[in-house]
Amino acid sequence: MVNPVIGLVFAVVFGVLWLNHRGRPHILLMAGAAASYAVAVSAQIFLPSVPGLGINTLVSGFLFLLCISLFVEAMLVRVGVQAAPIFLGATATFIFALLVYFTLIQDDLRIRVYILNSGAGLLFCWAAYHLRRAADPKPIDQAMFWIVLLIGLHFLPRTILSLLADSPQATASPQEFARSIFFQVMNFTLIVLTLLLGLLFLLAVALDIFDDLRADRDRDSITSLLNRRGFEEEARRRLGGQPTGSFSLVFVDIDGFKSINDRYGHAAGDEVIRTIGQLIASQLRREDLAARIGGEEFVVLLERATLSDGKLMAERLRLEVATARLEALGGASITASFGVAEAAPGEGLEQVMNRADEMLYRAKRNGRNRVEP
Repeated sequence: MVNPVIGLVFAVVFGVLWLNHRGRPHILLMAGAAASYAVAVSAQIFLPSVPGLGINTLVSGFLFLLCISLFVEAMLVRVGVQAAPIFLGATATFIFALLVYFTLIQDDLRIRVYILNSGAGLLFCWAAYHLRRAADPKPIDQAMFWIVLLIGLHFLPRTILSLLADSPQATASPQEFARSIFFQVMNFTLIVLTLLLGLLFLLAVALDIFDDLRADRDRDSITSLLNRRGFEEEARRRLGGQPTGSFSLVFVDIDGFKSINDRYGHAAGDEVIRTIGQLIASQLRREDLAARIGGEEFVVLLERATLSDGKLMAERLRLEVATARLEALGGASITASFGVAEAAPGEGLEQVMNRADEMLYRAKRNGRNRVEP
């Protein structure tokens, strides 16, 4: 009774998680996989084995295949891999059709064991192959890949053992097979794998939720850029291993933003901020970092960039802002001022931010819509 209880516990845990995070369909898929597993093992234990009908075999086999299919789909959906659900469903259906044939047409327990083991191994190896396609995999994703691959490969020796002429299932009845050492070892392996897979997936989901909560804390809700807290933490993390003097900062401030709010309203002001955020993001290299750090103030970190690099980027952005026509303002345009500073030897992030801020206010004093120095 250990196996169905494990499956039921995981089904309840993932079900409750999904009720609180309905935007994550992979959690619901995993709850379905765990529930299918619990019912499959219960069917094996409690359904009668009627000669010639194979109710126990077919019901439990169908539910095991459903469990594996839902679990594979849950893993792939979680990492954003667009695999082939039709292939997955067709493969599981084909495996089940073979089970039906070797239960109702040509009753052969050994071949059924072979079909289930090789079929499960195929589905897990197929999942491992697609997990390798995950974009920007996290350490937990890499661990998931290796464990899923090992689980898929481990079905090969199980299949070979099931084909040995002197193995218990070669000549045993279903009742004798259920009492064999071979079956007991497989059952124990199933318990271990169920716990391992369930706990690993639960850990992955928990880490995903934690990362999203941290991202919400560190992101600006209007522009989706980092906020000041998120920027300072990420900038210090990135610059921790770099030599001093290897980065520049660009400060950006929208000119006359208060008058925009007064004339067009705060909704239009938010749209202006969102547009400026998009223009800034369009100018970033892969290694750059941008944030909204105040009401209408932004900052851009340019790694491995000189003062000249920063000024060139700021000038491009200044022209983009000045020539943009904003629907929220009835097609009118706006301008922005820019302050640029390069880190000197021995300077940290805070000192460079202060100097870039001073350059920004110099640009404001000198007429706005300009880059300083």
